[in-house]
Amino acid sequence: MPNPIDNESLYDAIVLAGKRSPGQLTLSGHDRNQKWDVKDADGSGGASTTYKGEQIAQFTATFYLVKDPVLGIDEFEEWAAFVALIRSSLPNKGKPHALDIYHPDLATNDIKSVCQASIGGMVHDGKGGATVVVKFIEFRPPKAKGGSPAGSKTNDKPPDPNADLKAQIESLLVEAKSGPQTAHPFATLGGR
Repeated sequence: MPNPIDNESLYDAIVLAGKRSPGQLTLSGHDRNQKWDVKDADGSGGASTTYKGEQIAQFTATFYLVKDPVLGIDEFEEWAAFVALIRSSLPNKGKPHALDIYHPDLATNDIKSVCQASIGGMVHDGKGGATVVVKFIEFRPPKAKGGSPAGSKTNDKPPDPNADLKAQIESLLVEAKSGPQTAHPFATLGGR
């Protein structure tokens, strides 16, 4: 993972759908939380816990924008195009369009794709700068959990890899119990 001292420019912005964000960026709330089902024990201390998977991440990106004619910087103009890109993730004909995202801190928590949750209004600082707060929600397609495919039946017991061998042994045991299949030696003498 790159460090913010030697790679400061990587930490100053996000890259969203291949476009670098304008302004100075601050991220917050980009935690990777887990889901646990906690059930208290009846009539005694303690509890049982069941792991339910990772939660979808929700985080805040705060952008500080400035205009500096001397340096030829107008982050407000760049912001108009960038906010349109963020809004493109909203549902169009019923389906959201997730956008790929990169920032070293997001990558550390495996956050790779997002949609817009909210965009705040600009808060001007009275010195020529403004702050905009954008909330993102992670897009992560559902993963199929276990279970049986449609049309199949679940067996209570797994298949026995020794089933053929056991059947052969059972057949030999039945044969041994029934005794030899030859006629009694006195049967041909007309005796008893």
